[in-house]
Amino acid sequence: MAIIDIKNVINVSLTAPLSGLAAYSINNVLMLTKDTPLQSIGDYKAYLSLDEVITDWGTASNVYRNALAVFSQAPNVVSGAGRLVVAEVGAETITEAAARLKGLVFFGAFGWDFAPADLAEATDAMTWAQANAKLCGVNSDLSTDLDAGELLAYPTENSLFYTRGFFYTVDAEKAAQFMWGYLSRAMSVVLTGSNTTLTMNLKQLSAIPADSGLTQTLLDTAKGLGVDVYASIAGRASVLSHGANQFFDSVYNRVALKGDIEVGGFNYLALTSGKIPQTEAGMSGLKGAYREVCDQYVTNGMIAPGEYNGPVPFGDPDDFKRNIRDFGYYIYSQPIAEQAQAERADRIAPLVQIAVKEAGAIHKGTVIINVQP
Repeated sequence: MAIIDIKNVINVSLTAPLSGLAAYSINNVLMLTKDTPLQSIGDYKAYLSLDEVITDWGTASNVYRNALAVFSQAPNVVSGAGRLVVAEVGAETITEAAARLKGLVFFGAFGWDFAPADLAEATDAMTWAQANAKLCGVNSDLSTDLDAGELLAYPTENSLFYTRGFFYTVDAEKAAQFMWGYLSRAMSVVLTGSNTTLTMNLKQLSAIPADSGLTQTLLDTAKGLGVDVYASIAGRASVLSHGANQFFDSVYNRVALKGDIEVGGFNYLALTSGKIPQTEAGMSGLKGAYREVCDQYVTNGMIAPGEYNGPVPFGDPDDFKRNIRDFGYYIYSQPIAEQAQAERADRIAPLVQIAVKEAGAIHKGTVIINVQP
């Protein structure tokens, strides 16, 4: 008897699940070096441990000494799913090297372990970091670098808040280790966790002693410039983080939030088997993807409910203030009916605007004690 194919009645096909983008590896830290490795590492190499660094660079290199500070921290970049990425700088400037590496590997922060040719080479790198939303670390042991126009003063004077200055008086080698240890600890955050965001203020760094040459005068100068230091407070080694050029964690969190919003929106569009209609229902779904990201940043401690101070910048003022007060964020999109026809024809979503209230952090306080005999 002939068998008639079941497809005449029921036709089933299998489709593979769609794949989206992974979150950016914001905790990857790039170290640019002029050291020569013991063996070729290609354009760059990402490291998970100090032993791997020793194999490629030995123990007499700047890379090793600074990597020791990176991997000595607990937690460190690896704890936050990051890597220490090391790349050689050839006959190019710091900016040229960073721009080249940007096209090869994602990194959230970068620095260099050698003396630039001149101040302009360093300040050009700071400007590039600002334009490309990359955190940049610069360090010095010289008090003259706190003077107007010099290395550690330049970022604040020029509103380059993606650059963080680190001052440590003992010597240049220790100043570099302070910076690399700080970056490793600061970029250890698991952003998908609960209450995981941090401030570096009063944190202790492993294998790095407090700066024995730091005076109150130098501290006051550093504070005015937003430069971070490693002080002995009542005998306890402690980072003192300053916000004249914005606090490091604020900038870091904002970069991370921006990247996750980008990925969340892309994946919502990319993982839909059909299409997202240009309707309010379609926009509701897209904003829902952004809402998931904002909710996670409430969970990790970057965003918190609070009162919005100042004029309401968009949307319905009552909805705006209520959402900030209740949830810590507000998401608004231009109504579909008000969208320009040219944008609609190009299948562009109406503008989405998001406001968030940062949780901030308490760094210091004042207490008044009234005593009655």
